[in-house]
Amino acid sequence: MRFSALRGAALAVLALLFTAGGVLGAAAPASAHSIGQVVVSAEGCDWPNGNYSVLHSGPIETNDGDRFGTAYLLWNAQYQQNCAVALKTGSLHGVVSWTAASLQIEGRPSAIDMDYYAHYAAASAEAADRCVRYQALIETPNLDRTAYGGRNTWGNCG
Repeated sequence: MRFSALRGAALAVLALLFTAGGVLGAAAPASAHSIGQVVVSAEGCDWPNGNYSVLHSGPIETNDGDRFGTAYLLWNAQYQQNCAVALKTGSLHGVVSWTAASLQIEGRPSAIDMDYYAHYAAASAEAADRCVRYQALIETPNLDRTAYGGRNTWGNCG
């Protein structure tokens, strides 16, 4: 599959989730620079207790291996929530560009945060006793390159 087709497919999936699955917690992130700051931010995971476990993480990369950030799937036991985060790193850290994080919860509406952000996108929702999967996407400011991350398989069930 060509790069432009992959970009179009990823954007279509996010758009489909956004329109068909419902949206929970779409807020405009502030200027967090670490995953810990994203966790406690009202515009991020909004977990004031600051407690979390990293269930999964991985690079947000282009097809040719350039890394634009890190995708995280987090869990907070007190709030019984998962949070998907697309955290920018490297040359795109602090640069405003299209950034998206989506959290799919089996049998429930998806939580999605996507907009032009400088540091991160984060989507959280109650997910106790449910399987989840997540995606992250970061584009360059001129939209000529797109990087993807996350996990497309269901996991962390219960």
